[in-house]
Amino acid sequence: MEQYGLMLTAVIVAVVVFLFIRVTKGGIPGMLAKTVASVGFMALGLAGLTQLQSYSSFGVFIILGLLFGLVGDVVLDLKVVYPESNDIYLSSGMISFGISHIIYFVATYLLAQFLDPTFSLVKPIWISVAVTIPISAGILFASKFLDVKFGKFFVHALVYTLLLVFMALFSIYVAFSISAFKLLAVGFVLFLLSDLVLSTQYFGGKPNDKLLIIINHALYYGAQICIASIFFFI
Repeated sequence: MEQYGLMLTAVIVAVVVFLFIRVTKGGIPGMLAKTVASVGFMALGLAGLTQLQSYSSFGVFIILGLLFGLVGDVVLDLKVVYPESNDIYLSSGMISFGISHIIYFVATYLLAQFLDPTFSLVKPIWISVAVTIPISAGILFASKFLDVKFGKFFVHALVYTLLLVFMALFSIYVAFSISAFKLLAVGFVLFLLSDLVLSTQYFGGKPNDKLLIIINHALYYGAQICIASIFFFI
């Protein structure tokens, strides 16, 4: 756990440095600093993977999910550096994060089986799906009153919202039976909150609001750190 503490501290420092550069300079320096911070949670996950006493495929999927998150980070920051190509970078970034959540679902499914082979995931999955639909619809409906306009990205937003809400609900449900999932549940809830804030920036006309930038990234990196840290707590 000493190694975990040191690496966690280093990642948090990298995130703080990135946020300082983002709100004071932005541009390419901000993108590079963000990449370093994201490499940090990748490194945390890889270090945790080596701590496992035995091989399990869930670990590989966790790392893949983190990797697609890192790619999404870089791509989304390219839209800040090159605003003339905003649409392609925004679309690519959302797709990358969508893929990461699909991979995270596979990882969490395998992790639940790894921790408790007798635990059936059929009920958690179907209940989570059933609850996800009205909650996602409510979020998208409420966005209209917050002057959030998805426009041509409505389908992207719909699919991504469904994935975010499902993962949050699924991990919370499983956490009641498998305690290790509590950390993942916190992570996926933070992910959902982060993207709700991000939506007000990208689609609500506040891309350069410094307070929202800080809140969004604090929630986001908290989410990825929780997910990457799961190896140290199982």
